[in-house]
Amino acid sequence: DWRAQALLRAPQILLGRERMVETPPWRSPGRFGMDVRFAAIALSAYSRMRRLLPSLGLEGSSSLVIYSYWFFTGAALGGMLRRRELAGRRVRVVARAHAYDVDEKDAPRGYVPARRFVMRAVDRVYPISQYAAGFLLRRFPGAADRIEVRRLGVPAAKATRRRPTEPFALVSCSHMAPYKRVDLIVEAVAELERRGRRVAWTHIGEFDAERLEAMRERARAAISRSPVTFTGHMTNAEVRELYASTDFSCFLNCSDGEGVPVSVMEAQATGLPVVATAAGGTGEIVHDGVNGRLIPVEVSPAQIADAVESVMDLDEQAYEAMSREAHATWARMSDAERQYREFTEGLVALKG
Repeated sequence: DWRAQALLRAPQILLGRERMVETPPWRSPGRFGMDVRFAAIALSAYSRMRRLLPSLGLEGSSSLVIYSYWFFTGAALGGMLRRRELAGRRVRVVARAHAYDVDEKDAPRGYVPARRFVMRAVDRVYPISQYAAGFLLRRFPGAADRIEVRRLGVPAAKATRRRPTEPFALVSCSHMAPYKRVDLIVEAVAELERRGRRVAWTHIGEFDAERLEAMRERARAAISRSPVTFTGHMTNAEVRELYASTDFSCFLNCSDGEGVPVSVMEAQATGLPVVATAAGGTGEIVHDGVNGRLIPVEVSPAQIADAVESVMDLDEQAYEAMSREAHATWARMSDAERQYREFTEGLVALKG
């Protein structure tokens, strides 16, 4: 429990050399508490890692790269290890940066703790989008030479010829946390039904049985004729197989917060046109009128339905062109083999 760790390490957190508490309690008690929580978790992880280091066989390594997937506690941990246990060696600390670890709007309680400490801890930060990079550059203009976009990717998918089906087969994929706004998709499907449009909708994802059943009940109340399927949680491999074996026509994403959504990358890898909100870096891979439709984050069910109808009403040639562009976007921007090979080559070069 972080509270116990905070009490145990209070002198170290408040008076030690690792200055992670950046907001004084009189300025904002809530933010002060979040800084303390961050410091307690990071210092606890450091204590465990310090004990683990001798078993990793790093004694003969004069050059190391410490990589954190998030621009958060892992990056802070890397910085502490470099300054202490790994002092005297050539150590580089790098981190990816996504959404909640960059933009306060996506962070719990609208605050990213210990941000300056984490920025000082890393040699390179690799935001996954131009959106996240721009945010970091505005916050840390003096660190421009340490900020470089490196995108995520997904594996190649089985070649699938997409077509506008009848009924028009929609698919979405996410858990059902409020910011994913699956309820908006329910209302958009209901709106399409009221307009007399024949659609079918499949939603993939969600571990929590109560949350899943609540969404099923909402859909049953709002949608009377259109087929609706909630699959619950599926593995990535199962999702890829479902896309390959099912004649879907359009992918939907209505989140109000994103980095660059992996679910959209997976859909584009199979040639699916995408209708998505312009949350975070989504607009970097969804190009309005080219490989799908990009709609405002503040969107109504009717506007979502309008965007879906605009894809439904494409003639066969125009739909096929949109499908090809979806796959081409994946190949250019989200191909895992290419993205991770280039990322790894960059880390090796940084290691020296």
